[in-house]
Amino acid sequence: MTNKEQRTHQRENISSAVCALLNSGGGIVLIESCNEDFIYTRDGLGQDIEKILCELVYNFHVSEFCDFSQEGSNLIVFVKTWHMQKDYPNLCTLDTGLYTRNLTSTILLNAMHVRNLIEKRKRGKGKRPRFSTVTSDWRHDVKSLLAKEYLCRGEELDLGESDHVEFKDFRSDNSQRRIKDVIKNYFSAFGNRDGGCLIIGVDDNKTVRGCAKGTEMSALELFIKNYLKGILFVHLGDCKSENEFYTLTIKDVWDQSNHCGYVIFLEVDRFCCLGFVTHPQSWILDLIDDCLGKPLQPKQLTAPEWVKKMTNSDSEPSLESQFESLSVNEKPPLAKRVFNKRGLETLPELQNSLFGSIENGITIKPNKLYQDLQAEHPALGDLLNSVFPDSMAVLIVSRSWAVDLEQRRNPKVVCDILLLSPNHYPTLYSILSAEVSEEEIQYSRQTAFALKQKLVHIGSYTGKLCVIPKMLCLSAEHGNSSPSWPVMKYPETYKLDDLGTLEELLQSLTTVILSFKNVLSDKIGIEYFSLLTREQYEVLSRNLFNKISFVHGPPGTGKTVIALEIIKKIKNLYNCTTDDILYICENIPLSEYVRSLNICQTMTRMCFITLDMVNVQHIVVDEAQNFNVNKGDWYKKAKDIVKKSGGVFWVFLHNFQSCHKKPTGLPDCGSQNKSWLTTVVRSPDLIFKKIHKKMNQVACRANDPFLAELVKSSKCCHGIGGFCQILTLVRADIVKHVSENCHRYLSNGYSQSDIAILCNTDSTATEYKDVLYNEINRRARKQRRTVTPFRRAENLTQDAIIIDSVRRFSGLECLIVFVINPVCKNPQVNNNLFVCAASRATGKLHMLYEKRSYF
Repeated sequence: MTNKEQRTHQRENISSAVCALLNSGGGIVLIESCNEDFIYTRDGLGQDIEKILCELVYNFHVSEFCDFSQEGSNLIVFVKTWHMQKDYPNLCTLDTGLYTRNLTSTILLNAMHVRNLIEKRKRGKGKRPRFSTVTSDWRHDVKSLLAKEYLCRGEELDLGESDHVEFKDFRSDNSQRRIKDVIKNYFSAFGNRDGGCLIIGVDDNKTVRGCAKGTEMSALELFIKNYLKGILFVHLGDCKSENEFYTLTIKDVWDQSNHCGYVIFLEVDRFCCLGFVTHPQSWILDLIDDCLGKPLQPKQLTAPEWVKKMTNSDSEPSLESQFESLSVNEKPPLAKRVFNKRGLETLPELQNSLFGSIENGITIKPNKLYQDLQAEHPALGDLLNSVFPDSMAVLIVSRSWAVDLEQRRNPKVVCDILLLSPNHYPTLYSILSAEVSEEEIQYSRQTAFALKQKLVHIGSYTGKLCVIPKMLCLSAEHGNSSPSWPVMKYPETYKLDDLGTLEELLQSLTTVILSFKNVLSDKIGIEYFSLLTREQYEVLSRNLFNKISFVHGPPGTGKTVIALEIIKKIKNLYNCTTDDILYICENIPLSEYVRSLNICQTMTRMCFITLDMVNVQHIVVDEAQNFNVNKGDWYKKAKDIVKKSGGVFWVFLHNFQSCHKKPTGLPDCGSQNKSWLTTVVRSPDLIFKKIHKKMNQVACRANDPFLAELVKSSKCCHGIGGFCQILTLVRADIVKHVSENCHRYLSNGYSQSDIAILCNTDSTATEYKDVLYNEINRRARKQRRTVTPFRRAENLTQDAIIIDSVRRFSGLECLIVFVINPVCKNPQVNNNLFVCAASRATGKLHMLYEKRSYF
């Protein structure tokens, strides 16, 4: 390899690595120098590499994103994450691979211009415009040439080069190679503009010369068509055209009786989409490699992936009425959108709630956990005092930051402590109970890296950021760290500047700690993060080594959310598999939903009673208020399993929705190790008021002080009003009401899966199913639409209106809910059934009673 080839190879490696880190949250590039005498401060990077770095950050000063230092003869580049800025693209890109036409020039668009083109295409919704007068002129002139049987060598065309016409004169022996060099570029350029015609075999003076002499016309045509198949089309929105977007015509060229080759006419229509010549030169890190313990490698984005990330098209659902985005505008390229229910605590309020006001001295959070750890490990306090800074600092304590970050716990790690202090690097201390080995070094490195990545990708932190992993041993005989621990000296610019920078990082950390993947993400088909309430976080942060725990709470407080998050934590804390954890609920639809998440085994109570549980170690029970012991003592069986395995047993319940009066099998409330949730986040205010009234009636009838206190403490803390309507109608008018309103919602842009029709029993749902479907579909056909046949609640993936019983839908939710005749054979539980039905609605509720004699 020549020096020039080596330099080119090195330049390509550096550009892809730096670009990948800019687009993936930042990191470090180690550049090995072949020159042992290399001195960065004297020799610099070289003009070619400097030019690439400037292009990658769109001519911002490189020092804003890159710091440089030297170790031996090697250069280290510390790369900060790129972040979306006004008028600048979402991704760093060297070459977009997309061309357009500008007067008589064909130009390669930069990323900023491509973003503008994407927005223009979206506004036009992929439609091809009517031809302007100028466009019609060139088409008319080309058409007149195509009408000729052949062209004569030396004749002058009555057509000049323009925005829509380009001449190319390829008379050499390498005409096919030269055609190959340019034809895709011009195809892309004309198609991405307003169309045009590439004419090969005519010189700049409009004189016919011919090309590809001695080649068979059929072979030439096949060669061009095959090569044009390499154009990469990326469709936007609903544009799905399979049109080739071009017409190829080849005309013979004659000089008297001598055949002089051909003139090739490539007429290009305007694309409804984007046409790329190559995949963009834009890279991200393949973070899956890190999870597998492999070295991180830059991954070049394909054209569809690049467009998707450039437009952020998978990031924000249309949910402005109920949710607000907590993500900042200037966020990193791979940052996830984080939402919160409108009206709940703001991010600064949540930060203050978690960490309190930052003052001089040492702040330790959560203080109760730190005290518990000190009691368990008396040497911990003295060990940490040796590393505390003299000035202001915040210490965030966790039994395992790895588990908090959805990674596996290391049994030797007693706790992890994140230290944040002005004028210091963020540092993650792993406190070990035994000697440090390579496994612990890898654990510490991966945990620090995972925290740093989440601070960027979920917390949207855009400053220069590192998390330094360090390890300390409780036992003095083992020393404080491993001699093989690699040392990386970060630049001073990576230290936290001041209190303002520290609080900015704490806000990002708050988002990381409280974020979880919302149930809604499975419905809308994108990654979607929401924040836990402080109350939910406290329940989730309870010591999982407590063997049996009960969580009570009114409907809508997020018990199922916490149950699923607990399962994830159990899996990582105990280093177990999905087969080791069992989720039990009463109804098949909820069981099927949890099964689709692939985080544990799932089954209903009836299955649990009848089957032998061989591998199960940990059990989580949801909606336990509806359990009963008519087929066997499920509680005793579950308790015996976890006692034998040494596992954990969590039970989630709320007696306000219990739709029977049979024994549940649960222990007396006074003997339970319980906690409770009181902040309702799902039900809109108008619906919650109706639910709260019924809950109070349930508590009064039961004469239960605990339920009364739970009702008194429960509150709806967001500002969403919602819609609630309660009517008593005859059956025909119920059909009319449901069909009219379903038609109205669908006409206003709601999807079919936004709607659920819940009846008091399965038989009632069967009675209403066909008549409602026929009536709704009849109305839809008038607008030339069709309605998908209704589905049952367990058919999770189908975009259709749900019709089912209230009981079977327990634990699930829907934006718009129609409830038909929520009454029971046992009037004592009518209020419970109302609460169960009404709490399924997250936006609009239509409660419809059938008008009968008992009313």
